[in-house]
Amino acid sequence: MGPSDPLVQHYFAADLRVAQDLLRHSVSTARRAAQDSTWHNVWLPFLSSIGTLDPYLRGLSDPVPVLQVLACRIRDGRASRSRQPVRSSQVRDELHSIAKAFTRLGYPDPRLDGAGRLDSRLSDLYAAWARADPPPSRVKPLPIQVLHHAQSLVAYAPDEYTRAAVDLAWIGFFFLLRPGEHCSTGSNRPLTLKDVSLKIGQTPLCLLTSPVHSISSATHSGLTFDTQKNRVRGEQLAHGRSGHAVACPTAALVRRVLYLRLNNAALDTPLCSVRRHQSWVPVTSQAITSVLRTSAAALPHLHLRPADVTGRSLRAGGAMAMLCGSVDSDVIRLIGRWRSDAMFRYLHAQALPLISPLAPTMLQHGAFTLMPNAGLPPAVPPLLAAHVDLL
Repeated sequence: MGPSDPLVQHYFAADLRVAQDLLRHSVSTARRAAQDSTWHNVWLPFLSSIGTLDPYLRGLSDPVPVLQVLACRIRDGRASRSRQPVRSSQVRDELHSIAKAFTRLGYPDPRLDGAGRLDSRLSDLYAAWARADPPPSRVKPLPIQVLHHAQSLVAYAPDEYTRAAVDLAWIGFFFLLRPGEHCSTGSNRPLTLKDVSLKIGQTPLCLLTSPVHSISSATHSGLTFDTQKNRVRGEQLAHGRSGHAVACPTAALVRRVLYLRLNNAALDTPLCSVRRHQSWVPVTSQAITSVLRTSAAALPHLHLRPADVTGRSLRAGGAMAMLCGSVDSDVIRLIGRWRSDAMFRYLHAQALPLISPLAPTMLQHGAFTLMPNAGLPPAVPPLLAAHVDLL
C-alpha cells in the first residue's frame, strides 16, 4: 500500500484523533472544560468581533497585537467569561488556554517571540496589571474549635449525610487535604475506600474482612494519593491516633470505613459517599463549607466570619495547627504534599516515629483565635504565603 492509499489515510487519521484526544486528557476534566470554554466563549467571539475568521491566525506575521487587544478586553471584562473585570493572573491563564489549542494541533504558540520566550509586549502588560491588582483574597485557616462545634451538633443527629460531612472535615484537617481529594467538587476523582489503609501497630487490616472490633481498634491510618494535583502518583501519608475519641484522623477514617462497609460498598466507592434510596450520593465541598460556616457563625469570639470559611480552610487550618505546635516546616511540606524532593517525602512520611505524634500535636495546638478583620497572623512563616494552592 502506498501513502496515498485510502485505507492507510483512514488508519492514520484515526490514530491521529486518538493522539489528539489523549492530549486533551493530559489535564483534569475541570481544566479541560475551562480551556474549551475559553476557546468557544472568549477566543472565537473575539475574532468575529474584529473581523478575523481564521482561529489559528495563519498568514499573520505578528499575532501579538491581536493578543494584546484580547488581553485588554479580558482584563476590563468585555471579553472575559464572567463579563466582569479580572485579575492579571486570569488574563494570563486565558491566553495560555488559547495557546494550548494552537500547540495541540502543531501551530506555533502565538505568545512567544523568536527565541521561544513570552513576548515582552505581553509580559510587560501582565506585570503592569499585576502591580495594579488588589491584594489576593485568601482563605483563612480554620481553628479546630469550629470542628469541635460542628461535631457537637451532629454527634447524635440521624442525618448520615451531615455526619459524613463532619467526618470528612476532620480527615481534611488532619491530612491537609484539598477539597477535591476528600469530597466531591463536580469534576474530581476523590479518594476511595481502597485508598485507605488501617493498622494495629505494624499489622495491616483488611477493610472488608477484618472483624469490626479490629477495625475500630486501628492505631494508625493512611491514605494513598493517585490523582493528586502535584502529580506524584501513589504517594502515601499516615497518621496515628490523636488521643481524642472523635477528633482524630484515624477515628474519622474508621467511622467512614465502617459506614461504607455496613452498606456493602465496593473498594472503588469514594470515601465521601452516603447511601440514599439504594444509590450513593457524594458529600460535596459545598456541604462541608455549609456545616463549617454554621459553626463559625456560632463562635463569634474567634473573629471568623462565615464568608471567610470554605472547604480549603481545613487544609490551611491543619497546617496552622502544626505551625502553632512548632512542627518543622519540612514535615508540614511532607504532610501537605507541597513540591519538594519526592524521595524525601516518601521515606519520611511513612516513618511511624515521625507520624505518630503529629495527630496529638495538631489536636493540642489546633485552637487559636484570629484578630478581628485580620488575615493570616503575621508570625506565620512564609510557608503558608508561598503556597497559593494552600489558601
